[in-house]
Amino acid sequence: MPMRPKVTDIDAYLKLQTPNAQPILKNLRQLIAQTLPAAQETIKYGLPFFMIDKRYVSLAAFKAHVSVAISEDLTPAQLQSAKAAGYATGQKRLNIAFDQPIPEELVRAIISNIK
Repeated sequence: MPMRPKVTDIDAYLKLQTPNAQPILKNLRQLIAQTLPAAQETIKYGLPFFMIDKRYVSLAAFKAHVSVAISEDLTPAQLQSAKAAGYATGQKRLNIAFDQPIPEELVRAIISNIK
């Protein structure tokens, strides 16, 4: 697995990402700030993290998608809603392909799990 470039803040991370990923990451960052205003921005493991105590939301850009991960499991309803809308998921994450719109309502519901 290739090493992630060393970054010191979220702005630096965003600048290193592909042009396809940057607008999605910026919009997600804004959505997180609106939904979780108490969250502290930081970089952990070379990725943007938004921390509330020990709970978090993290973002990561990949070759064909952006991933939103949280410290809590997605609910069965959230998993079902995401899959029905065509988004890939995991136990604690939602993937947004570059050609998909950001499902803002779903993202808000997911990241609200960590309040």
